[in-house]
Formats: sequence, C-alpha cells, structure tokens
Amino acid sequence: MKKFKVIFLLSIMFLSLGSCETVDFGDTNENTNGPSEFDSAALLSAAQRRFVTIGFRDWLVNPHLYVQYQAQPVYQDESRYAEGPTNWAAYYAGAGSVGGALSALQQVINLSNDPEVNTTPAYLSNGSANNQLAVARIMKVVVYKRLTDTYGDIPYFEALNPEIQSPAYTPQREIYNDFIKELTEARDMLEPAGAGAAGDLFYDGDVESWGRFANSLLLTVTMQMSETEDAGVAETAFNEALTNEYGVIETVDQEAWYQPINVSTLVNPWTAFRPADYNMSEYMQDALQGDEPDYSNVTFDHRLEIYSSDAQGDGLPYGLEDYTGIGSSVRISEYITSPTSPFPILTSAYTYLNRAEAAERRWTSEDAAAMLETGIVQSYASTSAYFGNGPHIADAGLDPIDITEFADNFATKRLADAASVGMMQVIAEEKWAALFPQGFLAWNEWRRTGFPILTPSPDPLNSGEIPTRYLYPTSEINLNNANYQTGVGGLSPAADKNTSKVWWDQ
Repeated sequence: MKKFKVIFLLSIMFLSLGSCETVDFGDTNENTNGPSEFDSAALLSAAQRRFVTIGFRDWLVNPHLYVQYQAQPVYQDESRYAEGPTNWAAYYAGAGSVGGALSALQQVINLSNDPEVNTTPAYLSNGSANNQLAVARIMKVVVYKRLTDTYGDIPYFEALNPEIQSPAYTPQREIYNDFIKELTEARDMLEPAGAGAAGDLFYDGDVESWGRFANSLLLTVTMQMSETEDAGVAETAFNEALTNEYGVIETVDQEAWYQPINVSTLVNPWTAFRPADYNMSEYMQDALQGDEPDYSNVTFDHRLEIYSSDAQGDGLPYGLEDYTGIGSSVRISEYITSPTSPFPILTSAYTYLNRAEAAERRWTSEDAAAMLETGIVQSYASTSAYFGNGPHIADAGLDPIDITEFADNFATKRLADAASVGMMQVIAEEKWAALFPQGFLAWNEWRRTGFPILTPSPDPLNSGEIPTRYLYPTSEINLNNANYQTGVGGLSPAADKNTSKVWWDQ
C-alpha cells in the first residue's frame, strides 16, 4: 500500500514540521488485515475535538486578552504583550492518541482518495466518499485559517507531506485564495442524497448543514480579504457563496457548535483555567453596560447577563503591572465556563454581520441596516439558546436565562448609534460583542477594522502596541530556518515580532 497508509499513531509520531525524518517502514506499511484498521469517523472526531480543545493560554485566552474581553489580575504577561514563540504542533502533528488536527484530517482525505479503501464496507459505513472528503477539506480550511491568521505565512502546500522534511512557507495571499478554491470545491462535491460523514461532532453528518457552513465560512474568509489587493476576487466569491443553493447559516438551529458530552473526554476548553487568574475587563463590562466613552453603545446590553458573573459589576482595569489596591471585579460566567457548556464554531449572528458589512461596502444589494439588526437579534437568540438555556444548565447548577425579549429594543438603539458614528463602526463593534467567547475571530476582526477602539496596556512588555500576531515556533527557527526567514519576509515590517502585521492587515 502507499506510504500514507501507516496507522494513525505512527503518522502522528513521525509527522512534524521541520524536524521529521523520512522513514521507510518497509513491509510494515502493508496492511495485511485490510482497511478495517482505518477509522475515518474516529479521525474526523479527533480533528474536530483537537481544534476546539487545544486551549490553554496561547490557544484560547490570549486573543481574549488582546481584544480586552478579559484582564489578568495575576501572571499578567499576556495582557502586557510579552513576546515569546508559540508552538503550533497541536494543529499540525501533535502528540499522543489524538495527534494534530491537520494530520488527522489529512488521513481522512488520503483514505477517501484511495480506491483500495474508499469502496470497502468498513470505510463506507462512515459515509459516502465524497461527503467524508468534503467535510475533511472544509475542516482543513477551518484549522489552517486559525494558523495563518495567527502567524502570517505558514507551511501550507507542503506541510502535511511526510516526504518533505523542511516544508516551504506559503504566502498568506496564496493561502487565502486557495481557501476560496477548497471551500468551493468541497461544497460542490457534497452529496445530499449520500450518507453523511460519521464522527462529525458539529453537525452529526448532516450534508446540507455542511453546505451552509462552507458558504458561511466563505463569507468570513472573503471579508477578511476586504482591505487587500484581492478585494475584487473576494467580493465575487462572497456573492457566489451568498447565492449558492445551499444558502448560508441564518437560524440558530443551523449554527455550528461544539457540544461537550462529559468532563473526561469531550470537554469545554474553558475548564482548564483557574478562575482567579482571569476577570472580565473593565472595558468589556463598561462597553456592554453602555458606559465606555470609546465604544459607541450607550444602552445596557443584556448579553452581559450571560457573559459575566455579574452584569452590573465592575470589570478589572486592563494590562497593569501592579494590581495592588484594585477592588474586586467580576469574572466570565459559568454559563460559558462550566464543564459541559457548549462552544460556538460559526453562528448566524456572525453571518448576518458579515452580510451587513458587505452591504455597507456595496458588495451586495442587501440592506446594511437590516442585516445589522438581524445579526444583533440572532446573537441574542443563540446566546440564550446555547449558553442561557442549553442542556448544560442542569449539570452546572445554573438557572436558565433567556434574554431574547430585549433584542429588538437593543437592535433599534444600535441602529441609531450607526446613524451617529457610522455603520462600519457599529457593525465592527457588534461583531466584537457577538463573537464572545470566540477570541480568535474577534481578534481577526479588530485587527482588520480597528474597532472597537482599544487602549493598549499602560505597562507593556513589548513596544507598547496590542499584538497583531504570534511569534513563530522555536523549532522552525532551529530546524527550518531558510523557510522561516521567507515567512518572516512576508510580514510588515519583516520581523518576527508580535506587532508585525500579516498580509490582510497591512
């Protein structure tokens, strides 16, 4: 059999970026027991779980701190912008029984393209070949987008080839254009009449949901390109996705969420954090209470009742070196951090707010105000449905909370704010509010739009600017240096600093 047919654990052990050696396993690559050893459903589940639960400071909290969702009363390095390399191995190759998200997805793609496997009963019991392949390709874009948005140019086209020891870095511009190609092709190969992909933790294999997801992700990808030289390409792709027969995510029940099953295997990534180390930021509390001068909202935002442990309480001043004498402040709510609380992947609110921005940019003929209003209403609806009234409520000992009755009034007042300060500012601010607790997406939007208006830490450990990227891993500097240097050359300025800017942010 082909070399990619090494069992999953061996592929994880030997697949690494810049540090792997090409290993010939000889006859051990031969699968004498047939394709039943390959479980594409388990690989898909592992990849999705890995993507959501990598967590910890680098991969969950840091963007929360950069966009001032939260603040740190202790161990303030991240909120003061300390610079240090960040390891990406958990996304690429990883370690242990789960491995890297991308390596698992590549295994699904390899199996789905292998005629010796993709016609067997064992493989087909996990869904049609086209549906399994399409979902894996869409998920690869989800993971790679996180990586390129975080670093800039990254190993992409050569990254998952075990024959290449030192993979080249692909410019972010090429990566984003390939995202459009991948999402379009993957969406178009979906077979609604075929069996859906088994092991799918987001949509339980529902094919039409993956079509909507692909289109909605295309809206996000193309909007991220809106300030680049490829804005025209992005506009065309945005409209193609918006008018595609699968449609886009428009209702709460069409959204993609990760639902933890228990506290030992499929967990909420927020449970890994000690509550005493993080508080809601003063900016976040004040902005949603309607009392932040650099934020256009002047109306109490009832989403804070679900986001915060005390919607009326004070947030923590942001980015200080010394918190001596600072009074008590509130924390992120247990509605979000309980072990079985769900985690959003892609919501209808974000889709509508992207449509609002597209309309304001004249990319579409839709009405920006109507899209903004619907985006706010949908944010209230999904926040209530998943965080305030979800199945995790009883496990966490929380009282159900529904804030939907306040949505229309709040949306009306935000439309009035847009008439005062400009539609683009309010759309961007509403993305920031609606994306909580999706720190990476909020960080992307803030870097691209400049809203909300944030004041950097007064006691920075860098040059004094809010970080706009992560530093490349040390392993790349040591073991893949020539390609690393090329990647650094794609930044502005061309320095591996946390204040350099990636392509779509220049």
